[in-house]
Amino acid sequence: MTGWAEGRLGTEAASRILRTGDGGVTWRDVGPQGALDYRRSFFLNDQLAWVFAWRNLAWRTQDGGRGWVPLEGIHGWFDEIWFNDIQHGWKVSGEAFGMSFPGYDIESLATTQDGGETWEEVTPPPGGGFPFLAFPDKGTAWVIWAAKRGAMQGWADLGVPISFLTTSDGGRTWISRMLPLPAETYAVEVEYEGSYLGGGGNCTFVSPVYASIAIWKAALTCEYRSWLYTTANQGKTWIISPMPAGIEAEVQFINPTVGWLFVWSREERQGNLYQSTNGGQSWTLIKHTGWFDLELNFIDAATGWAVACMETRCYYSDAVYALVKTTDGGRTWQTLEPYLAP
Repeated sequence: MTGWAEGRLGTEAASRILRTGDGGVTWRDVGPQGALDYRRSFFLNDQLAWVFAWRNLAWRTQDGGRGWVPLEGIHGWFDEIWFNDIQHGWKVSGEAFGMSFPGYDIESLATTQDGGETWEEVTPPPGGGFPFLAFPDKGTAWVIWAAKRGAMQGWADLGVPISFLTTSDGGRTWISRMLPLPAETYAVEVEYEGSYLGGGGNCTFVSPVYASIAIWKAALTCEYRSWLYTTANQGKTWIISPMPAGIEAEVQFINPTVGWLFVWSREERQGNLYQSTNGGQSWTLIKHTGWFDLELNFIDAATGWAVACMETRCYYSDAVYALVKTTDGGRTWQTLEPYLAP
């Protein structure tokens, strides 16, 4: 019944940190200083959260937002932040590139052992391109590096080769391997532009879709074909399983076997929600939807929430969204009517 949200309300210029205790109907502003322009937030559980605003302002709460402690160790811009527990976390900074499909090269990787008070610079994963990162524990991280390629209408935007890097010592050393490609794909060479992945249309990764200590999963999602990657030995070998294809893909596994996949089908002009109960070896269509995009958050095999975009241009500031909830694994959804309590 307890959840967090970060974002803007209506036409407000600043954003807020919100918390619900009744499953998403009633929300309260629990931010450290009211309405600020937050640029990142991380919610570890129902009590512990970190929020970051512009001008190097950062706070941590351990009591669900009733009290916030300022952090002095965050300086400059960062692209991703992750905490494994109350003490240990990761921070990634990069140099942005691209316009139609922005990405970044990783310039800085840092870890914290004291909940974000101080940070130690470690070795960033070597390479460049589009990074897709995961942090299973305080010492382990992995990154998929897809080669740079500009996105153009009707062209594949994912470059090849694709590499997979892992660290088990907190980012001090990295092991690099080539990520195997699905048998149905191939590299297409374009003069002066390098190679891109052919055989699936426009492609990208959704990563991670699951990351425990033992099992890691990522999804290569394309317009016409998609695949789930699973490894049980930190990327030495992979099981590559076909998935239903589409755009605006969202994938989430709550354990190594049970997961959901949402994709928008151009042919059917609708969103389709699938479920797998065998680790992604097969998928069952459980719902046709009118949603174009979906952000899933399941907490068990039955109960989940989602933020659903109701139109095709979800990136527009006036796009219409809905907060929905399921208690039967995604087969039926209730549209919530959330409001801000005083």
